[in-house]
Amino acid sequence: MQKIKSILRFKYFVECLLMILISGLAYLLFIPKFGYFNDDWYLMYAAGAKGPAVFWDIFSIDRPLRALVMIPAYTFFGADPLYYNLSAFLFRLLGGLSFLWILRMVWPGKNRMTLWMAILFLLYPGFLSQPNAIDYLSHLAGLAAGMLSIGLTLQAVQSNTWKRKALFYLASILLGWFYLGQIEWYIGLEFFRFACIFLLAFRLNETIWVRAARFFQYSLPVFLIPGVFLAWRLFYFKSERGATDVDLQLTDMRAEPLKFLFNYSSALLNDFFDVLLHAWWLPLRRLSAGMTTQEWMPGFGIAFLVLLLVWIFSGVAQGPGDVESGQRSVWRRELIWVGLGALVFGLFPVILVGRTVDFKNFSRYTLIASIGAVLLWQVVLSYISSLRLRNALFGILIVSASLTHYANGFVKARETEATRNFWWQVSWRIPQINPGATLVTHYTVVAEEDYFTWGPANLLYHPESDHEKYVQPAVYAVVLNEKTVAKVLAHEPQDYSNRRSIRTYPNYRNILIFTQPTPASCVQVIDLHQVELSSAEDLRVTDIAPYSEADQIALNESFHVPPAIPFGLEPPNEWCYYYEKASYARQLGDWDEVLRLGEEAISRGFIAKDQIEWMPFLQAYAYSDYTVRLNELASFMTSDLPALQQACHTLTAMPLAPNTLNEISHLFCIE
Repeated sequence: MQKIKSILRFKYFVECLLMILISGLAYLLFIPKFGYFNDDWYLMYAAGAKGPAVFWDIFSIDRPLRALVMIPAYTFFGADPLYYNLSAFLFRLLGGLSFLWILRMVWPGKNRMTLWMAILFLLYPGFLSQPNAIDYLSHLAGLAAGMLSIGLTLQAVQSNTWKRKALFYLASILLGWFYLGQIEWYIGLEFFRFACIFLLAFRLNETIWVRAARFFQYSLPVFLIPGVFLAWRLFYFKSERGATDVDLQLTDMRAEPLKFLFNYSSALLNDFFDVLLHAWWLPLRRLSAGMTTQEWMPGFGIAFLVLLLVWIFSGVAQGPGDVESGQRSVWRRELIWVGLGALVFGLFPVILVGRTVDFKNFSRYTLIASIGAVLLWQVVLSYISSLRLRNALFGILIVSASLTHYANGFVKARETEATRNFWWQVSWRIPQINPGATLVTHYTVVAEEDYFTWGPANLLYHPESDHEKYVQPAVYAVVLNEKTVAKVLAHEPQDYSNRRSIRTYPNYRNILIFTQPTPASCVQVIDLHQVELSSAEDLRVTDIAPYSEADQIALNESFHVPPAIPFGLEPPNEWCYYYEKASYARQLGDWDEVLRLGEEAISRGFIAKDQIEWMPFLQAYAYSDYTVRLNELASFMTSDLPALQQACHTLTAMPLAPNTLNEISHLFCIE
């Protein structure tokens, strides 16, 4: 008996090792290259300005218990995204291992089957927010806590002494309240808890009434988890955020119940298939756009390694229950109804408050429902009689998941690099931004919220809060969209925003535009006194360019070196470095410095990839009557007619010597 237990423990250790290895391959490759994403900017700015206690204020409006994760995290990790990513990975792994533990208690002996389900859950490709580890640390900590809570519940059910039962139930309840306090729509996980209890109770060799009584007995203590939480959430706590205010979200149901039911059912059906089927190929297709064959090669290598490890280790996992038997249909029926229920109830709270699965912006809503998806996929695999075909389909799912996480990490690392390069170029161009300025940015990383811009700008130039009592950035921002364009053109006055206790006062009459029209372009600061626009410029930028006040730049201040966290190390000083420094020198009126920078850049073989960036140098060469250089640069400009026309307009308006002016007219003013 002792030998059998030793063998089982060894097998479980091997399975855990497998899950550690494959999840490490899937999630860890790019984390040294991840920076801040989305909400990370305002979270880290606020914590840096006011200390970790600020998280109580930030999360008090909707999920106050998130502070229990973020305060210790910031206390230990500070602002470094690397440690948040490592922690997020560990929580994701812990959630997967706990899921395997649960499955083994519910379906003992089905070692390979449960291992396969745990692997699919751990590598599920529909959840793409893993790299956004600062903001999603609470999500993943909640997932791990929820899985542990369910596992402890099942341990309590199977314990033989009241002391062990009481201890396990108590720990389960506390973890249950903790995970629901992180993310309220995780409550769909409670279906999975009670379904597992139901299976254990109704397998007892007793009458139906005794089994029902046992189910009630086993479940009664953990009814406190959703019961107490819902009582607090619905009757005591008042959410200040519309997306998490249950009463506000149910207004449509009360007003038009039939329409609400139709819309809800339609959304539920769409999301059901997204989680179950589309997650295995839609994210991969979207993320792969623009990736070259060479960029894919490491991803294929990782997918092969994951597949090889699963194939090697799966033989160790087989248990007696994995062998075909007459009881096969029993566990299959169990998987079907538990899987369907877990998927539906995982989506139910999300759709109830008007949200749906979106693999670009809202992939987090797949996380709880993915439990049901992997159970149902195991049912599909069980219907395939051919062992080779069954293994092949499972292998396809594994490869799809591995490639999706590789592509997701690659894209996020590239996004971090683009963001860091953008703000490093800003730091080369601008020594300081005056407090009260309102920034508008346009570059490859779309600023979907204003703090995507004011977050990095303030971390670079004004890391301290502008107010003693609460968080108030010194520099504000607005999102580049049609609404902003209309407000700028209408000269609308200052706005006020209080987002999670962070107060901002954007002013549409006081904007400063930073734009990077193409990935190959440098950051271009628009100045209403001399508007220069790339031929690839966004039309929204073109519309408001005459209102961009470069006077918001404090020219005589010392330059700020971006901190390595979160801006990384300084990029190589290539063309964009010389362009930014020349643009700064031009704004100062230091034409000798512009000339020096131009000569140095050309001597080092650097040239503009966006032709409008030659403008500072063209003006310097024109002032110095350096017509040889003007002739050389004109050959570049002729390939870009809009840039050539702007050069003609700007240069001919300058007070130049007649010979130089004639040469410029000949070179740049083409009829």
